[in-house]
Amino acid sequence: MSLMRSSFTLFLFVFLVILLNSCDHQEQPDSRYQKTNEQDVEVAGFERIQPVYDTILAQQLKISKLEKKMIDSGLVNILDVDSTIQVDVKYTTTDNFVGIDLYGDLNKIYFQPEIAQRLKKVQAAIKEVDSSLSLLIYDGTRPVSVQRKMWNALDTIPVNERVKFVSNPKNGSIHNYGCAVDLTLMNVDTKDTLDMGAGFDDPRKIAYPKFEKQFLESGELTHKQFNNRLLLREAMRKGGFWVLPTEWWHFNGYSRMDAKEKFSPIE
Repeated sequence: MSLMRSSFTLFLFVFLVILLNSCDHQEQPDSRYQKTNEQDVEVAGFERIQPVYDTILAQQLKISKLEKKMIDSGLVNILDVDSTIQVDVKYTTTDNFVGIDLYGDLNKIYFQPEIAQRLKKVQAAIKEVDSSLSLLIYDGTRPVSVQRKMWNALDTIPVNERVKFVSNPKNGSIHNYGCAVDLTLMNVDTKDTLDMGAGFDDPRKIAYPKFEKQFLESGELTHKQFNNRLLLREAMRKGGFWVLPTEWWHFNGYSRMDAKEKFSPIE
């Protein structure tokens, strides 16, 4: 029993000595311990920064190669210029005339900065007519690589007929330069698009502005539908755009020749 007491006493003594030495080191830390503490502070700081860094990295990774290509080319997201404009990227869905997703993860619409500013002017003109109305943009800059996919998707149609639906990528489209836009008008309160008498990407001749009077006279195009098209065109003219004769939704901000001289195509 005495041996056990002696052992316990010795253990207690050693424990107290270690404890006192530990307290003394805390009061008078040497440089080695101080350096370790500084490293601990640095690690703690990095742990606070890490979540922010991860968030930024995740946002960057969400940018598709297609979008990065547009940004690197100096194009701008239309919503960064005017957030009141509505967008519906049709070629990121199958709701288009080729019936396939051509853009993948791209869910924004880009233009040349000048074209974006002109669209902002058009939006203001529409709001002056009716504050509940807005531009609804379906497509803007279309890279040549996407133009080629679109062209090839219709390879069963003869070339002389195919050019009525999509520009030959060999010749280029004004979309490829960020100077053309596909769009319509919508009521932001009801979320309904205005009735234009033919849908987006409708290949029928009733969608051709050049045949509107003919269809108006036959009754196939109503006065309301015709006036809706006129409202869109008049607003677009204020931004310096003109409609394509075969597509009520397609407007150019430059001719093909001028676009080629002023800008480079987005590959």
